[in-house]
Amino acid sequence: MEKNDYDLKDGVLSIIVPIYNVEKYLAQCIESLINQTYRDIEIILVDDGSPDRCPGICDGYAKKDQRVKVIHQKNAGVSAARNTGLRMAAGAYIGFVDPDDWVRPDMYAGMIAALEQTQADMAICGYEYCQENGIIDGTRPYSCRSNETVSQKEVMRRFSDIPPTVRLVVWNKVFRRSLLEGIWFREGLHASEDVLFLTDYAEKIRSAVVVHQPYCCNRIRKGSATHGGLDVQSLWASFEAHEAMFSRITAIHPDLRPCSQAFLLDVCMLKYNEAKRKTAEAKRLTKQEENALRRMRRFIRHHGRSALLNRHIYWKTRIAYLFA
Repeated sequence: MEKNDYDLKDGVLSIIVPIYNVEKYLAQCIESLINQTYRDIEIILVDDGSPDRCPGICDGYAKKDQRVKVIHQKNAGVSAARNTGLRMAAGAYIGFVDPDDWVRPDMYAGMIAALEQTQADMAICGYEYCQENGIIDGTRPYSCRSNETVSQKEVMRRFSDIPPTVRLVVWNKVFRRSLLEGIWFREGLHASEDVLFLTDYAEKIRSAVVVHQPYCCNRIRKGSATHGGLDVQSLWASFEAHEAMFSRITAIHPDLRPCSQAFLLDVCMLKYNEAKRKTAEAKRLTKQEENALRRMRRFIRHHGRSALLNRHIYWKTRIAYLFA
């Protein structure tokens, strides 16, 4: 990472929030950070050229709380916004929060205590889903239990669980700044940017502590990037990101190949089906969309052939991949 203008501050947590067009939810997000029981924080709000009232909301909170720092920049995407926050961050710990989500008051106190007790390199917490109006979805409760410390290999294995038991997002994790040297979000990528960032970081860790408390509240918002908002080109880019994760994990831990391959094919098939639904609704496909769909089919068939003997995949599913 490039050097910032601050001395690295032991014990300080820098929380980075990339902001674009979320005025309806932003106050709840910022309030949940300001009210953390862990007080030694800086809250970095990166206004990524938001066209709504978000810039003014950010400036208003900065006037009320000196821990809030605001950066206004031209729209460049979530990866660029997070990278801007990383350049400014002064803390020894780094966290990320999405601007339409919110977190429990004791989230960072619990996670940093776990990091300091275990000397792990990353903390991961549980989460709950909430509806667009902010009400917790009681049909999918998180199962609370004691913290556990897991190895790098186990973290990478859990990346590949179906569904992943270590979710491939940055907003429920705390990172050590000392290990982030040279790690950035891939700018220009509009899908699965967290996948590559987490793969970069996981390659550097020895262990992680999993805090089994639902500290994060992930808002299910129709049209967001994770809930149907990606176009066909972005869905294809996600294939490439997941393939890179698969290649790098199996290079470090070859015995994880069967489960990692099963996850790669599962997630890519889901994204291919999403792309087909989107194109079925369109009256006419662009050449770029046609090419992306063709690449997706070839990708799944290619990896499906190499997975024919993979017993982590149900045999009928293995056959289905050949005819995607």
